[in-house]
Amino acid sequence: MNAVVVLKYGGSNELDQPPTIYRVPQELKRSCKQAFLPVAVELGLFAHPYRWTGSEHAIQHYKWCCVRRLISRHHLLQEPERTPALLRHCLDALESLEPRIRSSYHPRQQSYKVSSQELMCNMLLDGCFILHRLLKYARINRLEAFPAGLGRLNFSEQEDDDDDDWTQLFGRCWVWGFVTCDLLLLENQELRTDPDESGDVLVAGALHLFRSIRPQRLQSSHITCHEVHHLLHLFHRSVGLPEKEAAPGDQCRHVVPPSELPQWIPCARELEEAGVKFRARKAADATSFLDVRFHGGVLEIPTLELCDYSEPLFCNLIAFEQTYPLVPCHVTTYAVFMDCLVASPEDMRLLHLRGVLVNQMNGTGERDAVGIFGRLCSEAHLASDMNYLAGVIGQVDRYRRSRWPRWHAALVRDYFSNPRVAMSLAAVALLLGLTMIQAFFAAYSYFKPPKQQ
Repeated sequence: MNAVVVLKYGGSNELDQPPTIYRVPQELKRSCKQAFLPVAVELGLFAHPYRWTGSEHAIQHYKWCCVRRLISRHHLLQEPERTPALLRHCLDALESLEPRIRSSYHPRQQSYKVSSQELMCNMLLDGCFILHRLLKYARINRLEAFPAGLGRLNFSEQEDDDDDDWTQLFGRCWVWGFVTCDLLLLENQELRTDPDESGDVLVAGALHLFRSIRPQRLQSSHITCHEVHHLLHLFHRSVGLPEKEAAPGDQCRHVVPPSELPQWIPCARELEEAGVKFRARKAADATSFLDVRFHGGVLEIPTLELCDYSEPLFCNLIAFEQTYPLVPCHVTTYAVFMDCLVASPEDMRLLHLRGVLVNQMNGTGERDAVGIFGRLCSEAHLASDMNYLAGVIGQVDRYRRSRWPRWHAALVRDYFSNPRVAMSLAAVALLLGLTMIQAFFAAYSYFKPPKQQ
């Protein structure tokens, strides 16, 4: 698939490149349609920004505030009358990017329903809104890394940080949590244009912004702005496996036929009965929440916290993998793997006790938490030769089929799970040992009686 896509879209013309912002296929929306709808802010050509009413309309008004603030910081605006000229310059620059902007959306014919004037206005508002948020969190990230740099911030930067979340949006004080999640919706993305040297600053700001909703920790090293198309792509790269970690799973496609690759694994309860132990992998040892390992009969899975935003977040990551062919389907593979492990409330409870899954979903109950992985991977497709966990599944399958782990697990389950039974078994073993010692000395004295003096 990669070879075909690269061959077809490998030209130097930007308009010949495959689109990177897609509408979510209808089959993926069947189980979790609400996961792809924005709550507070809409962006891009798939949005309808003028439908907002009431308190939601405040976000649209706030976008104009972001435009005004960013333009007012320009060094050419020593005189107020130059503001319209600079604004017109920004719109002209966006107009030159119109073909590239439209070609980044799929299906392309949908993007041409928006007029050029409306497109330029929307791109300016959305772009300044996103840029303002990223610069804000880039400053916060810099202050956390270098606390002494607080004094180097000028008054205008401190004022912006103070009034963004409070004075601009009366009646929606906590709307920014929804905004952060809305920025990671597949249909709510904007094309990344070629940045200048400030691109790394924007990446740092984005990673700091999304730090509160990460599945585990974000991998910020070796990610540049030139390598990603939009914010969802950046987040996908930051939570995914490094290329060197994904190599072992990819090697199987070259040596094992797809029909012989294991794709299914029993549930957690059955695996434990077969002698497989579960352990939460330490964050210091794992490169990502996807970094699953199996060694010595122990299946190590990094801890994953399930929160209210986890389902829409994973839905959009999987939808991105299902629509954009140039990214690995690691999140989809992980969801299918966990769906096999969590087949009942007992499986969820077992993994919770082992520290693998932590259910923090408010008001949904254990039943919804149990079915979350089934809803995530519903109607999602995964090529058998692209399963990075195929090696782990094969090792677990071979281990559970061996006899000794099953015997050992049955012995522990039947005789050592209850303290009274364990004490009784120990007493019987001790009595049996003493009886055998007594019998030995009795036989020894019979065949070799002591010599008489």
